[in-house]
Amino acid sequence: MKLIRDIFSLHNAFPRAALTIGNFDGVHLGHRRIVEETVAAARAAGGPALAFTFEPHPEIILRGGRGPGRLLSFERRLELLHAAGIETVICPDDPRAVLELTAEDFVQRIIVAALGAAVVVEGPSFHFGRGGQGNIELLLRLGPAGGFRLVVVPPLQIAGQEVSSTLIRQAVREGRLADANLLLGRPFEITARVVPGLGRGRQLGFPTANLEGDFLVPADGVYAARVSLDDRSFPTAVSIGHASTFGDQEQPLVEAHLLDFDGDLYDCTMRVEFLQRLRHQQKFSGPDALISQIRADCDAVRRIFSPGAAL
Repeated sequence: MKLIRDIFSLHNAFPRAALTIGNFDGVHLGHRRIVEETVAAARAAGGPALAFTFEPHPEIILRGGRGPGRLLSFERRLELLHAAGIETVICPDDPRAVLELTAEDFVQRIIVAALGAAVVVEGPSFHFGRGGQGNIELLLRLGPAGGFRLVVVPPLQIAGQEVSSTLIRQAVREGRLADANLLLGRPFEITARVVPGLGRGRQLGFPTANLEGDFLVPADGVYAARVSLDDRSFPTAVSIGHASTFGDQEQPLVEAHLLDFDGDLYDCTMRVEFLQRLRHQQKFSGPDALISQIRADCDAVRRIFSPGAAL
């Protein structure tokens, strides 16, 4: 897949292309429906399927670092868009300059002049341009003169709710992994770096990788997960919360115990897929009670990964 960062250097670069524009912060089932329509439109027009996005999220750019929790790393977002059929992603290296364009200027300078797209594919609630003033009606009005047609994809509903990144974030923050994974169409995941910790897990006989990074943190609890590390994957018990048994941790910890792994993980970057929430966090009377519960948690993870179990 090709990644283009210098949008203003392009001129009519993709005639006959189909283009979709969005944050795609999750590449959830709703996003994938729009991407599928974009790929189909590209094939019909005889050109490539394009996705235009921003990194980081526009709210972070415009609000000085404050924005929604990240559902995917940028690299993982690109992988999933490519897997869904997108051939080229345009992500401007100067996102503020694009975000400050009026909606009309965005259409003329980006869609028409730079890309020359033949088809634009969006959902009915799509907004763009400075202040989000552009909408589907504007695209319909400007399309004929700009040489592109608009395809509007109806929103996807699951269990009576419209699939959205906001809904998924809420479910993750509340520990409702089954709901989040249903809307995503795959397990919620984080990309994290292993950093030094206090070493208590190793002292208890269950060494953990302490994880940090720019990702949305699920609700406190213990989770069954899968960790991808290089070309291998490991069943994993992930604990999120405060070390309340020891009473000295103010910030929540994200700790992963990889079952059947023996090695040094410091400074490694790993992908963690959250499959199921096993239990809430609780305070134990001491290390022995905690060790007993950790063993039970690991046994629960093994059962989930046992042959014939539905992951």
